[in-house]
Amino acid sequence: MSEIRDFCNADLPGIARVWSEHWTAAESPPQISSTIIERAILSRTFFSSNEMLVATVDGRVEAWCHFSRPGVAGDDWESRPSSNVAVLSAICFTHQGLGCCDDLLAAAHQRIRENGCTEIVAGPLRDQQCGYVGLAPVGHGIGIPDDDVRASSLLSRHGYSPEASFQRMVATTAPYRPPVSREMMQFRRTTRAERSFVVPQQGRYASAMSHLDIEHHQLINHRNGDRLANVRLWLSDPEAQVMSCAEAILDLSPTETAEQLTSAETFLVAALIQTMATRCIFRVETVINDEYTQLQEQLIALQFNEVQRGQRWRKSI
Repeated sequence: MSEIRDFCNADLPGIARVWSEHWTAAESPPQISSTIIERAILSRTFFSSNEMLVATVDGRVEAWCHFSRPGVAGDDWESRPSSNVAVLSAICFTHQGLGCCDDLLAAAHQRIRENGCTEIVAGPLRDQQCGYVGLAPVGHGIGIPDDDVRASSLLSRHGYSPEASFQRMVATTAPYRPPVSREMMQFRRTTRAERSFVVPQQGRYASAMSHLDIEHHQLINHRNGDRLANVRLWLSDPEAQVMSCAEAILDLSPTETAEQLTSAETFLVAALIQTMATRCIFRVETVINDEYTQLQEQLIALQFNEVQRGQRWRKSI
């Protein structure tokens, strides 16, 4: 016998188990625990139990989904969602939950309509609003990974359409050899990098990113003080223990354009990655739009490799 209801605190172990089983079936087994799930999602100030639905079979949690209406993301380089757009951050299920996942998604649609939303986007993308950033195996967020065939099939059955494709790019920092050219050598001689720490002020953004330390890096000309490039790094707060402390996320939203890096930005990214191993950070990832072929080529030259693809899905309700 199956039942769909709101989340309650006693569901936490089941939520973690279903997350693990779902992603293991998608060949991305995550290293997570109930504590990590709680810190990443359930402990957020904006979390509401009526935005998480669970499906139980004979009293055991076998599927769940989480949705919200985050509003405007302060530093997101994508088109910013309006207040009538809900984000389906997660829908996951075990093999036993396959029989009730359609009813679960339909119930989520009904709840989202009751909250006044007219559109849904599925899958976290460069998440800064929902708390999933850095949570294994979401990382920076590429929407619904292509590996998650069961979730993609579920969304397709319910009228969702893929609207854009994304790539997860990863660089290994040990060993790391940055590209060498006359231009890069010139930057090395004439510039310096400065690091500052970002303290989020907007409420939801601050809560969603509370398990991360945000560093803003600038490349500055020695001679005249001009600021030539800006990027950000997201690092795990050691006390939060949601994202591995050996990993970092490269946030390219402060760059001049989303489609490509300038020479100064390329040098700054290379210089940062070269120093990561000394900070015991051995993996750096970022997410790019699939159509940004020049940016992809630039990142490949910086020793990034594509490890996964995904899509953002959308539906009007």
